[in-house]
Amino acid sequence: MRFLVTGGTGFIGSHMVELLLARGDDVVCPVRNISSLRYLRGIPARVIEIDGMEPEIAKGPPFDYVVHIAGATRALDYAEYFRANVEYTRHLLEIMTHAGQREALKRFVLVSSQAVAGPSPDNGACCVESDPLRPLSLYGRSKLEAERLVKSFKPGLPITIVRPPTVFGPRDTDVLSLFKCARYRLAPCIAGPDRLVSIIYVKDLVEGILSAAVSPAAEGECYFLANPEPVIWREFALLVARVMGFQAVSIPLPLPALKAVALAGDLGGRIRGAASLFRSEKLEEMRQRAWVCSPQKACKEIGWEPRTPLVGAIGHTANWYKENGWL
Repeated sequence: MRFLVTGGTGFIGSHMVELLLARGDDVVCPVRNISSLRYLRGIPARVIEIDGMEPEIAKGPPFDYVVHIAGATRALDYAEYFRANVEYTRHLLEIMTHAGQREALKRFVLVSSQAVAGPSPDNGACCVESDPLRPLSLYGRSKLEAERLVKSFKPGLPITIVRPPTVFGPRDTDVLSLFKCARYRLAPCIAGPDRLVSIIYVKDLVEGILSAAVSPAAEGECYFLANPEPVIWREFALLVARVMGFQAVSIPLPLPALKAVALAGDLGGRIRGAASLFRSEKLEEMRQRAWVCSPQKACKEIGWEPRTPLVGAIGHTANWYKENGWL
């Protein structure tokens, strides 16, 4: 099979590319800077520049599948999110219809986000795909716009949407701080009530994305891809430390102090011209009581379920961080 995978230099995208290459598939990855390939260097994926993508795709053999992972998870304003998450998606859709690809394309998979659905009710009930969508953040709003775009785009393409929750694993930078804190026997969490969160290990996620791409039942559908059991974030932080061989102490962080740090992140981002990892938008998401979603639809319709036990996933992640000098 021939796949076009966007975001191949990133965390999730690089694992997607590795999975496809291990199957023997032909993989093409559009990138912004061909001199900075990160995880694509030395592997047999074909790399093309985004700016010259249309003629490159037009002259090559057609694709069987497009897996669209690229996008912005942090930005200074909505316009920046819109350009990365909506306009780039539109550009890719247009190429797939105008470059002689449409007739051959079996599926266009948009990797969206649980942020589209918004937080769960305070009672911690799992969100399902048919629930009303209530994005809390600018990021969530932009991903919702991308979802609406692929559904309404004319001429239509065979599409599937997947919504991952919090993703962790080798190469991830967002959850890395939790592993770093574990080395100092600390397990930070927001003070107050426990926060319930759906998570997924990256290797399980990319297997779910592939299942959604190739399953006939998935055409026109949307799926949450998450572990069946959500975690209490405080307990997850303590478990990370235990798996790494440390007995950590839970450190509840007062919300007012976190707000001050987030405001500093906002200011630093504006000064640098690039959004900080920890900022007010991120804190607003983190302070919600529950972000939980159900993977039952994906399990039932496309036969996917996560295969990696949580302790094993944490161990694999910690080992990769150590081997690569991140811890």
